[in-house]
Amino acid sequence: MSDATIEAVNYIEKSPYALLVTVGEKNRPFVREIGPFVNDGLDIYFVTRMDSRKVRHINVNSFVTLYFPNTKQDAKEFRSVAVTGKAARVPEGNEFNGVLKKLDGKSPGYMKYIGKEGFKIWTIYKMTAESLQSTDYSKSTRTVKEAI
Repeated sequence: MSDATIEAVNYIEKSPYALLVTVGEKNRPFVREIGPFVNDGLDIYFVTRMDSRKVRHINVNSFVTLYFPNTKQDAKEFRSVAVTGKAARVPEGNEFNGVLKKLDGKSPGYMKYIGKEGFKIWTIYKMTAESLQSTDYSKSTRTVKEAI
């Protein structure tokens, strides 16, 4: 892993939420907050309802971007990470169960939120990273790095 990738993974793991960007049926972008999420390096897993607009958009165009802002930063120290890749539904099995365990560890109350309906109406998606953009204004020269 490159230094830029390692820095981005560390930043993602500290992020409390992300913004998911999809493209809808009429080629218009849609941005919405998601959380919680878990990652495996730059690959990101998130839970959503099967009947959500997110799922409809991903079915039309599986390329998505996850943007990890930090709204409590001073402008002189602005940092952000955006990861783009293809999103796909995770089938039930070992990977699915591993993600649930990680989600429960990161956000213990989340499984209660999913509630009785469970995975009859909820599902897990994985965004497999294809590109990374990292911005860091905290250094003496402003940097925008792209990797993968």
